[in-house]
Amino acid sequence: MSIQPSVALDIGATKVACAIGLPHEHAPGFELLGSSVVAYPVLSDVWLGDPLMVSRTIEQALEATAVSAEFQRALIAINHPLLVSEQARAVVSLGDEPMTVRAQDLDRLHTAAINQVLPIDREALMVERLGCTGNGFDGVRDPRGLSATRLSGTFLILTIPVAARRALIQAVESAGLEVAQVTYTLVAALASTETDELRHKHVLMIDIGGLTTDVGLFVEGVLHRVAVVPWGGIKLAMSIATRLQVTMEQGVAWSLEGMACRKSEVRALIESEWASLQQAIAHLLKNQPRPDAALLSGRGALIDGLAEWVERTAGIPTSFCRSPRASRLGDLSRQVGLSSAIGLLVTATQASNGFTVRSPRLFNRLLDKTRTVLTEYF
Repeated sequence: MSIQPSVALDIGATKVACAIGLPHEHAPGFELLGSSVVAYPVLSDVWLGDPLMVSRTIEQALEATAVSAEFQRALIAINHPLLVSEQARAVVSLGDEPMTVRAQDLDRLHTAAINQVLPIDREALMVERLGCTGNGFDGVRDPRGLSATRLSGTFLILTIPVAARRALIQAVESAGLEVAQVTYTLVAALASTETDELRHKHVLMIDIGGLTTDVGLFVEGVLHRVAVVPWGGIKLAMSIATRLQVTMEQGVAWSLEGMACRKSEVRALIESEWASLQQAIAHLLKNQPRPDAALLSGRGALIDGLAEWVERTAGIPTSFCRSPRASRLGDLSRQVGLSSAIGLLVTATQASNGFTVRSPRLFNRLLDKTRTVLTEYF
């Protein structure tokens, strides 16, 4: 059976970035067949406020790749203004005598952690196991093969509203695609670098979207902490347009000029927004080793002077997060905008040949349906 290409979509508040890859038949990896970045026709301060408009933009993004093939499944990267991150600690009993930790034991631990923090109206976007403790070991991320009578684990769990997940799936399915996997934008962006060196370091990732700025701390490739700042490119442009009584187009242009803008009011607005980002970074890194590097993703990262400001205020070498595969795809805005979409393809082809698709189990489908009913009618 021939291998089919797969679609990766980074669905943001201002645009849809699309990357289409063909997996290598006998080795991990893929060939990038085409890519595109298509902005929504109307800027909005509501995340996926019009799923129909988003689905049409997805169709335009697929067409703009100029890849002639039939696509059925899509890998999705998203963030959300109401994203919530929590750490949970769960414990499961293995037996009276030390027993070997198995994969199903980790599944039980995973489920116990989710049950602690997941309310009925929210969906788990990502669950990251940070470390496990048992008889004679502590902080081991993958304890399979070790022995213990009780196994405890610490997890980072990111959740989004159930309504947001429904809106996302509705938009993708309306474009004729099935959602195969949903991934957090920061994780996908880091994967796009394809740099093994970063997997052994502390990395501060800053993704500046249209409505929010997500800041994450990665330790050896694992996301340990997340902060969401209620500031993004759209909000900054709207503030400029409202304050100075100019059009949104002019507000967007001045916001990208950043600290080089000749308008002192624009510079003052940007400085106030950056102050909130500085506070979020300081809180995130409290009692943590100083990161080895900082990476900026999202097209809002192209605000003039932002990279230099992060490097100066945080004292961390800072650069743009972009895939080496995107180096020949045009200007810097396009390269940075495609990072998360390309990162989805990288992650899906690293472990095995072909793309990994996580099909939900029947229990998960029933649980999702129950949450939907309770949310809508009660």
